[in-house]
Amino acid sequence: MKGCQLVETKNIIGIAGSLRQESLNKYLLQFMADEEYEGLNIQIESLEEIPLFNADLETGGDPGPVARWKQKLKKADGILIVTPEYSHGTPGVLKNALDWAGSMTNENVLYHKPVMLAGATPTRMGTGFSQAQLRQTLAACDAYPLQQPQIFIAQAHKLIENGKVTDEKTADFLKKAAASFREWIVQLEK
Repeated sequence: MKGCQLVETKNIIGIAGSLRQESLNKYLLQFMADEEYEGLNIQIESLEEIPLFNADLETGGDPGPVARWKQKLKKADGILIVTPEYSHGTPGVLKNALDWAGSMTNENVLYHKPVMLAGATPTRMGTGFSQAQLRQTLAACDAYPLQQPQIFIAQAHKLIENGKVTDEKTADFLKKAAASFREWIVQLEK
């Protein structure tokens, strides 16, 4: 068709920084994956099987669950991390997974990888401290986190009901953020 352009779909790995079954961040991630944003395909990966980081375990290759997870990250066009904030910081399970992914012993699969950060919390403060620490970790791994927009969803329990984002302004903001992330990926590919 004349004047019709197809948008190339970018494959994104989505990670929730919480293991909780009823996590607001898991709900937010699932909502974003279900929204089918134009040009993005978000596939959720769990961190549940990733063992505690131990450099001794890298000898001769990464442990099976780590190797499989790193392969998925490597193949992805980008990574979406949706994280809570625990004690003003990054949850241990998420930091652990990023330590494996960014380890240079076997392969740093975060190298030059586009990343979008988001976070939801029932508090009024958002997840700024957690995301700031994530940016430090990602910088050490030479990843490329999207700078703007920053997604801090405070009092998320009022905006997410029954596992769905019910607030239209928040849903619209997430759609615009997803479009910015796709633009960031395309820009970095040039």
